[in-house]
Amino acid sequence: MADREKKTITPGLPDEQFIRGDVPLTKEEIRCLTLSKLRLKEGQTVLDVGAGSGGLSIEIALLMPGGMVFAVERDPEAVALIRANLKNFGAGNIVILETSASQALEGNDLPQTLDRVVVGGSGGELDLIIKRGFELLVPGGIMVINCILLETLHDSLQLLGQTGFTEIGFIQASIARSREMGKKRALKPLNPVFIVSAVKSGQARSAGSRGGY
Repeated sequence: MADREKKTITPGLPDEQFIRGDVPLTKEEIRCLTLSKLRLKEGQTVLDVGAGSGGLSIEIALLMPGGMVFAVERDPEAVALIRANLKNFGAGNIVILETSASQALEGNDLPQTLDRVVVGGSGGELDLIIKRGFELLVPGGIMVINCILLETLHDSLQLLGQTGFTEIGFIQASIARSREMGKKRALKPLNPVFIVSAVKSGQARSAGSRGGY
């Protein structure tokens, strides 16, 4: 196989490697930054809420072949894309939960504890996601929330603080990509994204534990 035809394995998989439809895909640059905030370790259990077409879930699964990713997505079209991308990348350590965030978090399909929670879409259930996520996270566990709306940023910061998270912070990622304009080049901006991160205080458990699942 020619080198350019091989699948990239570094963080920030090229967008064109994903099977895409009308469902939004977290752009590769934003995935890189999100992954850096998750501080993943081998063997961890990660929950991806609002997984969309599966970009982050697949990145995490490939980076942690000994871990497990639970991808929550309620849109049937998005779930179909996750399944197609999962097969495309050969990521066998992803469990897809085709349901709402509240049903997933309050049901019996998740493990008893989680190491990381990443939120790509809340479906209007941000309060519950943060509070229930806090309960499921192990001490030292990390939650990362991606949002494009100022209101979501405000609510995230407020709820994280009220729930008891520490080390709360955020960055704004404003990415522009080059594009050809005739024989010259210009920059095309992507939508700015706020990446919020927070830690559940306490000593982290050792990597490799899967929290009773």
